[in-house]
Amino acid sequence: MNAELSRVNRLVKKQEEIYHQCAKRAGLTDTQFWVLYALCEADAPLCQNSFCENWCYSKQTVNASVASLEKMGLLRLTYAEGSRKQKDITLTEEGECFCEKHIRRLLRAESAALMHLPTEERETFLATLERLLSCLEKELV
Repeated sequence: MNAELSRVNRLVKKQEEIYHQCAKRAGLTDTQFWVLYALCEADAPLCQNSFCENWCYSKQTVNASVASLEKMGLLRLTYAEGSRKQKDITLTEEGECFCEKHIRRLLRAESAALMHLPTEERETFLATLERLLSCLEKELV
């Protein structure tokens, strides 16, 4: 069992390192990278609070990253329609160009890599990972 856990953790760390290197090559912190990644994946404005919840980041961490990306001219913040608190994040024209070079290229590579697995294997992998994480959360309660 310990060997399996060690293997799982090494694989997770390897995956984290792959994305960390992508962020580094783009001149971004990991959080900045994931904010832009989520924007590209959604292909629509992204609610800052939803990003925090869905991607397991603290509001403070995201606020700092969003502020720095805004200063870099890559994104803009606007109040969500009908709200005085919720802010939407959108890419600027410069951000679109940056994301095409650094983020969407990765999204295409991820998609191509995933397509190397048959549909059934992809579904089994995702379901198993979701179940493992759910069980881990329950064990830690």
